Amino acid sequence: MKKLAIIGILLIVGLSSVNAQGLYFDVGIGVGRAWTRVDGENIASSYRSAGINLTQFGVDLGLKAGYGPIANMPLYVVGAFSAMAHRMFDRDDDYIQFNSFVIGPGVIYYPIPLIQLAGSVGYAFSRNSTSLSFMEMYRSTRGFGWDISAAVDLGPRNHGVLLGLRYAMAITTLEVSRATQNQSGLTVFARYAFRHRMSQ
Repeated sequence: MKKLAIIGILLIVGLSSVNAQGLYFDVGIGVGRAWTRVDGENIASSYRSAGINLTQFGVDLGLKAGYGPIANMPLYVVGAFSAMAHRMFDRDDDYIQFNSFVIGPGVIYYPIPLIQLAGSVGYAFSRNSTSLSFMEMYRSTRGFGWDISAAVDLGPRNHGVLLGLRYAMAITTLEVSRATQNQSGLTVFARYAFRHRMSQ
């Protein structure tokens, strides 16, 4: 995730002097709530039922790049990469973290210049981690993910800021155990966006 953030910053710096017609790019972070089920079992609920109080939160990172507007419509076609983390930790700072990544195509549409609606689908995979030495967190072999978002697009020119709400889901099959991991998240996000706007 650190590498993704560094790449995003370098791209922002590089785009700061760009005014290329047809280019779309956005990158940013979201925070909120996440849920993880493994073979239908809610992980956080199972810990609570055992009397273990966990603090938990969700974080997502997103990057989109593509082309638009298309055919004189406020429509953009993009490639999207997103990373979602669901971290749970106890009072001793022992943690379990479920991480899902999705890469695939997406579309962005502006029903009005101030509002952006977006969605994407793609290939998903998981890379989970924990501080507990006795617990093994398996990676996934394959999966499917999608997301939808709505945002306010601030900035009258090509450079702007997106402030919005995003819901995402990734369903993967874990190695060895063959269990199904279903991870979802609802986050509030802020993103830098470079987009060629339609003439008003």
